[in-house]
Amino acid sequence: MISAVTTRLLTAAATALLLCQCSLLPGTDDPTVIYALAPQEALPSPLEHKLTPVGPAISFARDRYELTTVQQEILKPLAAQWQRDKTTLMVLGFATRGLPTDYARSLSQRRAEAVRQTLIDEGLDAALLHSAGYGHDQPKLGSGDEVKLFTLPAVEPISAAGTH
Repeated sequence: MISAVTTRLLTAAATALLLCQCSLLPGTDDPTVIYALAPQEALPSPLEHKLTPVGPAISFARDRYELTTVQQEILKPLAAQWQRDKTTLMVLGFATRGLPTDYARSLSQRRAEAVRQTLIDEGLDAALLHSAGYGHDQPKLGSGDEVKLFTLPAVEPISAAGTH
């Protein structure tokens, strides 16, 4: 029978070995690379069929997430309209196939956050902007090196009695 002390030592050794392996990931020396920690299989979104696309897709160069001046100029008039309408938006980032899955998710999240931040800088309420990066896991919603914007369905308030 293995003692509690032996079990703790084996657990500690296994953890140390696992952490050492993290340094073998490509790009870990580069502080600008972030790997998403998520399951390999994409979970279908319950909102997928309720999202309404708005505005043009914002295209990015491969492995880039910074917005160019041209992209910012495209977002300005849209931001002004959405600010007047108090539109709730979902900002979804995507990446092309061929990239490692975790890297693609991380890159697409950074793209979505860059677009979201630009919209906030243009005066949109941050509480009305939600973002997610799907990498290449949600081909029904988008694909390629881009960010797409969608309106979210209105949520009806529920009274204390549980009725609308």
